[in-house]
Order: sequence, then structure tokens, then C-alpha cells
Amino acid sequence: MKQRGQTGGVTNTEQMPELPELASGIQLLDTEDDERATGPLHSLVLDHLLMNDGNAVWVDAGGHAVSQSLASLAPSPRTLDRVQVARGFTAHQHYTLVRSLPEHVDKDTSLVVCPGFDRFYRDTETYADEGEDLMLRALATIATVTQEHDVSVLVTRSRRDSFSEPLAAAAEETIRCEQTKFGPRFVGDDFETLVYPLEDGTVQTTIAFWRRVLEARVTASETTATPAPEVTIDGAY
Repeated sequence: MKQRGQTGGVTNTEQMPELPELASGIQLLDTEDDERATGPLHSLVLDHLLMNDGNAVWVDAGGHAVSQSLASLAPSPRTLDRVQVARGFTAHQHYTLVRSLPEHVDKDTSLVVCPGFDRFYRDTETYADEGEDLMLRALATIATVTQEHDVSVLVTRSRRDSFSEPLAAAAEETIRCEQTKFGPRFVGDDFETLVYPLEDGTVQTTIAFWRRVLEARVTASETTATPAPEVTIDGAY
């Protein structure tokens, strides 16, 4: 993870924090509520797209790719046109989508997003180790994608336990989003940033706040754009 900026104490309620800059390789976002890391996840994805050229390929599990939330956060609607979403609803669908990533990641791709990576593999109903085997194969695929295309792959996990440990072990960097009395804080090996309180003494962790953070990086555009189409593969879309 590259360091774009660092903050110390809370000195200015109008100062916006820098979000972690995603380097190439697998980047794991861990939050206190890993099942619903939507706000921090969307912020990192949109911030990356605002600060870099290229598109994002998103393989969704568990409903993290919420179009309304992304649209509410994006300072420019044109940003959403650079996100291609594919959704899986079972372990085999998710596995198929991940295995197809080499066909969809190209020179114009700067980010791959795979939230809830372990979610469906926990609930396979065939032989005992199938879920773990499929997850490890899918993990090997995204590792290959990062090596061949020099892109960042941002992942989250549904639970922090021994089952998802291979995901943490494969990550080049783990970015933790922790709650503090001042609001959420992103922490990595070489990065720490606080989200500052508002002037009235309160702290916002809502979509409105994350939008304010992103708007500090780019002027909102009034141009209307249509988001990229979603992809259909073997019953997933």
C-alpha cells in the first residue's frame, strides 16, 4: 500500500483525511464488521478510481456492490461508468466468475474488487473439503492476475478465522478500518489516518460523510453517465 498522506492528532475539523492508496497485489480490507464493510470498501474503490486511470472489475458476493450507495458516494457519475460488476450467489458461481477474471482484466483495468471472498465457500453441500479447495483455487487465480497485469485486487472476508486465514496470508497488505472516539481510522503497515469529527462535535460514518471525503479529492461533475453493464456467467450476473 502506497502512502499518500498521514495525519496525526485532530487539529482541524475541516481537514479531510487521506485514504490509503492501493498498490498492486492483493490488498485485504479488514473492518470490525467484516460482513458489512460497505462504506469503507466503496470509499477505497471510488478513491482509487478518482486518483487513477483505468477501470474496476468487481466480482461481488453478499450484496456489497450496492449501486445506490456507489452512486450516492461518487462525486462524479462518470466514475460509475468505469465499474463492471459480476455477481455470484453460490460457491460455484463465484468460483466461475473469479476463474474468468483473466478474460476480463486487461491493460485498461487498474483495480479488481472481490468483497466477501470466503462467504460462499463456507456453505458448500458436497464433499467436506470442496469449499476450501474452491476458495484456494480462486485465490490462486487472483494472485496470478496481480502478477500478470500489475493491478491491485481489493478483497474483504466475511469472518476472521482459520478458514479465511489463507486470504490474509496471501495479501500483500492488510488495511484495517477501526472505530475510534474520533471516527473510523484506516491503519496499514505504512499508513494511518483519522476521520475527523464535524464542527458540532459529532462524527459521521454515514454515506453522506464518505461522500464528503471523496468530494475533497475531485470537483463533482454534473455530467450524467450510465454505469457499465453487469456480466452474466452460468446463472451469475
